[in-house]
Amino acid sequence: MSEDAGKSTDSDQLLIHLEPAWERRNWCNWLGCSEAELEHAVAYVGHDPDNVRRFLRQAR
Repeated sequence: MSEDAGKSTDSDQLLIHLEPAWERRNWCNWLGCSEAELEHAVAYVGHDPDNVRRFLRQAR
């Protein structure tokens, strides 16, 4: 069994997570959007930051 079974993977760290709240706020600051816009984008295109960034850019 892997020693890192309880740790997040590198690919997991590259995804947008809406919880905890501090992480959601950090993504909003980094992407320049509101929490509602971020939640809508993640629901529409998924948790990949590049896809969310493109979605937000096209929505403006």
